[in-house]
Amino acid sequence: MRMLFLNHNVVGTGTYQRCSQLARALAARGHAVTLVTTSRTARLRGSWRSDAGVRVLEAPDLFWGPGRTGWDPSNVLRRMMALRGVSFDLVHAFDCRPAVILPALAVQRRTQAPLFIDWADWWGRGGRIRERSGWLVRTAIGPVETWFEEAFRTRAAGTTVASAALRERASRLGIPVHGTLLMWNGCDLRISPVARGEARAALRLPASAPLIGYLGRATRGELDLAGAALERVRRTHPEARLVLVGETGERPARALLRDGAVVRSGYVPFEQLVLWLGALDLALVPMPDTLGNRGRWPGKINDYLSAGRAVVVTDVGDAPALVRETGAGWVARPEAEALAGTIRAALAAPERLAAAGRAGRVAAETRLDWGSLAERLEGFYLARLGAVASETVVSA
Repeated sequence: MRMLFLNHNVVGTGTYQRCSQLARALAARGHAVTLVTTSRTARLRGSWRSDAGVRVLEAPDLFWGPGRTGWDPSNVLRRMMALRGVSFDLVHAFDCRPAVILPALAVQRRTQAPLFIDWADWWGRGGRIRERSGWLVRTAIGPVETWFEEAFRTRAAGTTVASAALRERASRLGIPVHGTLLMWNGCDLRISPVARGEARAALRLPASAPLIGYLGRATRGELDLAGAALERVRRTHPEARLVLVGETGERPARALLRDGAVVRSGYVPFEQLVLWLGALDLALVPMPDTLGNRGRWPGKINDYLSAGRAVVVTDVGDAPALVRETGAGWVARPEAEALAGTIRAALAAPERLAAAGRAGRVAAETRLDWGSLAERLEGFYLARLGAVASETVVSA
């Protein structure tokens, strides 16, 4: 099939990972996939390239920073112009910001290709925009975000969602359960397990200190919860460190920095990521209990599983179900004392730590392999296309 995937993020960030990995896996299954995303830097001219069999357009965008996330009208127009005269068998819009949904609808109207819409984050209606933005943005942009997030969902032939909470929200909008596919994010198997001692020696990290890791950008709530738990852990494990891998965006508490309780890697190129993850005893997903966190799939857990690291997740959203089902780690209540207690229990059981890491890697290679997820998505496409064709015949 000829497939069009549309994504609003700049290359390499946010939902781009979900969109591009599925596109590559579907291309490997013999489909012709075109992916349209946003360039990291280009403002006036887009560029086409090939990526693992996927034809990719990096569209230009006049905005910068947080604004470079699908709101620029010129980005919308450039995408529409680039797609004129091209036909597809289906269109998959990854979320509904203007740079995605407006070109998707234009192609759908012109070609009659069925529309699928992905829902990977709970942004509006009290979601992540409330957690990550100041009062002005929440007040001025929040209603616009909510409208775009919800207004077009019922036009889709099928809806893919990243969490049970988003499936429930879709149902409240009138989307039937049989028209949705719950699909968590997959794992990048280029990240592979590295022996802890080898990784620490390469990075010159303490050989025996308990290292508890957090990967990527953090919200203030996540970092505060992780920091408060570490303070409690250090009462019994004074050598324990919180290792922040990559650029978090937020800064940890000053008291932790003064005590030397935090190791910050800064920007980490991909080839060193396996070492930083391999050096950890435990990897954290410390999500406070918020609407935004219930609705999203925390992508960092996939990298932890690929690296064979045992995880500790707070009991929020869908990730705890995976951890319980696979034995990949521990689940804690989303409170500092409970999280600290769970970390202590994990550190006290080195054999179980190793077993959890192995179980996580098995999950990464099987149920969370992008190829397996693409096969499920392909089956969903075919089922929904068949349903739409039947409905069209009946209505005629």
